[in-house]
Amino acid sequence: MRFRLRSPLRHPFYPGLTVTPAVECKGLCAGLSGTFNELTRAATAGARARRMIFALHYPGTPFLSEAERDQLWHAFQVPVFAVLLDRDGQLLAYECEAQSGLHVEPDAPWSARVLETAPCECGRPGPRLLLASLPPRRIRPRRAEPVPPPRRYLRSA
Repeated sequence: MRFRLRSPLRHPFYPGLTVTPAVECKGLCAGLSGTFNELTRAATAGARARRMIFALHYPGTPFLSEAERDQLWHAFQVPVFAVLLDRDGQLLAYECEAQSGLHVEPDAPWSARVLETAPCECGRPGPRLLLASLPPRRIRPRRAEPVPPPRRYLRSA
């Protein structure tokens, strides 16, 4: 299955950074985005990034291991940030420079057991999705549950 990425990808903490998909990069770019395999192929083909790498993850795909993150660092010599997208390429969660979980919106549809509510080391408020707490393939947004209609209680006379 091939996922679509809505162009251009904008990280909420770095909205002014132009990020080039790894499969399109020829030479030096400000930032690169792609899956681990796309990024390693781009590095082998001579792609370079000046500022950062956004490693794209989709539901059901594994997150970067420490070895993979190190491999990308050695290939590009710039920080690597994880970005979680849905199957339509919309942003679900994003990693900051502290790299201690993925920041999500307060009303994000995640289970409370995978969210950290303590302040992030970066100083930004809001919950974070903790990648180390669960195996990568089990981290998925929970489905919205229907709200039951209110019960009407009758008072007995």
